Amino acid sequence: MRRTGRSRWRAALVLMAALALIVSACDGEEGTDTTVVDTTEATEETTAPEPTEPATTAPEEEEMVSLVVGDILGTPAAFAQFTADQGFFTEQGLDVTIEPNPGGAANIPGVEAGEFQIAGSNIVSVLLARSQGLEVKLVSAGTFGTDDPDTDFSLVLVPADSDIQGPEDLNGRSVAVNTLANIAELTIRASLENAGAEHEDIDFVEMGFPDMVPAALNGTVDAVHVIEPFMAIGLSEGMRPIIAPYAGTGDNLAIGSYFSSDSYIAENADVIDAFIAGVSAGGDYVADNPEEFRQALVDIAGLDPAVAEMVNIPPWGGPVDIESVQLIGDYMVQFGLLDEVPPMEDVVYMP
Repeated sequence: MRRTGRSRWRAALVLMAALALIVSACDGEEGTDTTVVDTTEATEETTAPEPTEPATTAPEEEEMVSLVVGDILGTPAAFAQFTADQGFFTEQGLDVTIEPNPGGAANIPGVEAGEFQIAGSNIVSVLLARSQGLEVKLVSAGTFGTDDPDTDFSLVLVPADSDIQGPEDLNGRSVAVNTLANIAELTIRASLENAGAEHEDIDFVEMGFPDMVPAALNGTVDAVHVIEPFMAIGLSEGMRPIIAPYAGTGDNLAIGSYFSSDSYIAENADVIDAFIAGVSAGGDYVADNPEEFRQALVDIAGLDPAVAEMVNIPPWGGPVDIESVQLIGDYMVQFGLLDEVPPMEDVVYMP
């Protein structure tokens, strides 16, 4: 039995009484007045001291669960890193390492191979993976679009001197996207269709986010689909917005999402729940402290402070938004990326 704080205090009282007796005896030898100390009260409860316990029975600190989380370069990975830095994952017993990647599709093989236990992607990538027989599920929301192009975190940008003046001018032009046949292409097509513009002849060019703004400015491509903070970088270079694909596809559309393998979820549901709680806590903190997050972007994303101040911070975290999954799935069927939308219970983790 482990010695309690109370028993330690009692032992201390016994020791103090014994020391007092020794001191009084010494005083008597030196011819000074001796005092008898009454130790009855201190020793009544300690005449049978508890046995000393072996060190092996001392309580151990709870072991942290290590997670490697692949995420999308840009705002998504910055959110996750900030959440980790603030200790929200640690509070859930998780030791999380964030590994940024160019796009969500690149994270699918990482989860399949066990390189990542959880990864950030988008709804399109996970629905495509599931349709190809890969056993993965969405476990948590990531980034959300807004219902206002002026506050969204994604835009199609063109150089200031471009002859592209509106959405109707994009058809037949080259547009850089981070991954072909994925969320960028789908939302560009959907938003243009909702705006009454043609989109069948757009030449989509795959390119990493960091390379897009320079490519547009030097004429390699006509337009670029960027997310934050690359959107703020482009605007700081004088580029002009043409359309906001996420806001133009649906109001408050869930874009980024975290996913894991069916097998990992089945064996580690408590870890998944802890991760969801950490993400949600981080998202709430950013919503309440946006300026602190902007300041963190200077270090996390290497942004100029002036550019960080321009970043549109999207909502992030929370449970998977099933309505968004269904809407995006419907567009995937419409644009030929899926034959049919799978049942939601097949693609969404439901605790």
